[in-house]
Amino acid sequence: MKKLNKETAEILAQKMRSEYLRISDSEPVNMKTVLRQLNIMTVYRPLSDNLFGLSLATNDKRHRFMLVNSNSTRGRQHFTIAHELFHLYFDENPQPHFCGQTIDTDPTERSANLFASALLMPKDGLLKHISKNEIMSREVEIDTLLKIEHLYGVSHLTLVLRLKELQLISQSCVEKMKALNITYEALLRGYDTDLYQKWNENLVIGDFGSKARKLFEEDRISEGHYLELLNLIGYGKSENCSGC
Repeated sequence: MKKLNKETAEILAQKMRSEYLRISDSEPVNMKTVLRQLNIMTVYRPLSDNLFGLSLATNDKRHRFMLVNSNSTRGRQHFTIAHELFHLYFDENPQPHFCGQTIDTDPTERSANLFASALLMPKDGLLKHISKNEIMSREVEIDTLLKIEHLYGVSHLTLVLRLKELQLISQSCVEKMKALNITYEALLRGYDTDLYQKWNENLVIGDFGSKARKLFEEDRISEGHYLELLNLIGYGKSENCSGC
């Protein structure tokens, strides 16, 4: 696929919302619900700081898998998932994909970022929560940003960059908002700070455990292999097979 422009990224994000997720052009996306809805086997595990996650699919795209870095903040995890959805559903080359720190230098990765931003933070939705005065002045207040980022489940920086991309805020506003201690500002205004914390270590979305158990019960894998598979997803660390 050629590098997407902003308009094409918006169209693909709308397609994902309407055809795959069956939601409107403005409502928030619950990423865990999406993973379950699309039947994407997903595992959250601690990874290195320069790796946000990875995805892969079979050639026929009947089976899809995603690995998400649980050392990332929850907001960053949501962006990683949205980024990987682009590769799983719209990338013409279904190679195993690694999402890392330098992704923005690659045209395909830039396309995936544009798609992720549009999917998570739809323009119509953002405009509903920004006042006319803020739009006219291109100076959005911190209270407005906090409301939006918690509604849509995105990191502070991701939202600021999206608003800049849509030309809804000035460069001076960008710099001012980037300089804030967002955790402190959220606490000050009564928001929880889970969005800015590491999250979901060893969480598994999908039927990995039940499939492993079925293989064991059918004598297709050994007890040791079964326990090894369970340990991969944080299960069975203190169990023996008689308790399974």
